[in-house]
Amino acid sequence: MTSISRSEFPRLVTPDPQTARPILKLEGLGKRFGDIQILKSIDFQMASGEVVAIIGPSGSGKSTLLRCINQLEPPTEGILTVGNLSLDARVSATKDQLAQLNRKLGMVFQSFNLFPHLTVLENVSLAQCRVLKRSKVEADERSMMLLERVGLASKAHMYPSRCSGGQQQRIAISRALALDPEIMLFDEPTSALDPEVGLEVLAVMRELADEGMTMIVVTHEMHFAESVSDRVVVMADGVIVEEGRSEEVMRNPSHPRVQKFLTAVRDR
Repeated sequence: MTSISRSEFPRLVTPDPQTARPILKLEGLGKRFGDIQILKSIDFQMASGEVVAIIGPSGSGKSTLLRCINQLEPPTEGILTVGNLSLDARVSATKDQLAQLNRKLGMVFQSFNLFPHLTVLENVSLAQCRVLKRSKVEADERSMMLLERVGLASKAHMYPSRCSGGQQQRIAISRALALDPEIMLFDEPTSALDPEVGLEVLAVMRELADEGMTMIVVTHEMHFAESVSDRVVVMADGVIVEEGRSEEVMRNPSHPRVQKFLTAVRDR
């Protein structure tokens, strides 16, 4: 579980966001907190099955962008479209629209956000019963399949506190996948982990990418951004300053701000 290159499992077709029907589209998306503009008119789209890495300096708006996509932080301007659901920031989303959106998106945070009083199995099954209305038997069956997939079936009846940080993050990924999302959002999923433990999480994410899961990954893992994602988006000061094929952006960035950022990261 140490290699995270996609080259070992190349996909037959790499999605083209310019020609394929977008599964996600942002038009003029902006977010303001009082007088402070955090996101400034973001235009972005991605195709089904595409993996996009978002990188950039701290405070550039990367995490806020993810939180606007899943409406944890409702945008203050612009239009968000996921599949056939469109939300205009000028109109408050209805409860039904938010429920539809939550069924389409899975989110994995920096912190694991597991319920400490529930077992690992209960953590993964709970939302299935409440959101998808699965029976406990059906939910537990799905949960065990996912825990087996990430190598944690033996932890099913333990509490999260008995699991390492890397294991808890893999449990969180299983919980998000259990709702059968169309798109997975990852917000710095390895930032709270030791590098060696983080590799376990990155290996799971690599497998998801190889299997065709649509993913947006805010990350500081430059090797993951270059070798696993299809496309890299670089943000700074609330805007997208450069985007393109991963290898091209990571090795030959054209924007001076991106050149400066990548030089600083690599020389650290």
